Amino acid sequence: MKNGREAASGAGKLAFCGLMAALGAAVMLLGGVLGVATYCAPLIASAFLIPALTEYGRGYAWLAWLVTAVISVLLSADKESAFFYVFLGYYPIIRALFLRIEKKPLRIAAKLLYFALAAALLYLFLCFVLKLDAVLEDLGSVSAAVNAVCFAVLVALMLGWDYSLGLAENLYLRRIRPHLRSLR
Repeated sequence: MKNGREAASGAGKLAFCGLMAALGAAVMLLGGVLGVATYCAPLIASAFLIPALTEYGRGYAWLAWLVTAVISVLLSADKESAFFYVFLGYYPIIRALFLRIEKKPLRIAAKLLYFALAAALLYLFLCFVLKLDAVLEDLGSVSAAVNAVCFAVLVALMLGWDYSLGLAENLYLRRIRPHLRSLR
C-alpha cells in the first residue's frame, strides 16, 4: 500500500496544501478582526501546517506556510498578528529538529532560545523597519521592566504552544487522518 507521499498526484498535493493554507489564512483574517486574537490566530493558523507536513513533507508544508503568510500580510487588518505568523508560524515545520535533542532540559532550553530570538526579531522588525505606531505606543506606554516580564511570559507561553502542537499532531494522526482515505 502506498503512503500519502507516493499516491497523490502533484495537483492533488497542491490542492490539499492550498486548502490547509486557505484555512490558515481564514483564521488569520478572522483574527485580524478580533483585536484580542493577535497572538492566538497565528498559533492556531500554524496548526494547519501539520496535515500538509504529515502527508507530503516539509516542501509542501513550507509552501502552505508561505501562501498563508503572504495572504496574511497583504490582507490582515492586524499587521502585528500577520508578522507574528511570518516570524513564528513555520514552527510546526521545524519542530522535529528540536525533538531530535535527546536531553529534555537541553531541548527545552533550545526551544526557549529559539522563541526568544524569533520574538525579539519580530518586535525589532515591527518597531524599526515597519515603524508600526501602535506597537511603538504599546511598548512605550509601560516601563522596561513590564515589557521584559511580558516578553518572558510570551516566550514561556510558546512552550505551551509547542505542547499543543504535539497534541494537535496526535489528534490528526489518530482521529482525522484515518478518515482521509483519498490522500493515501
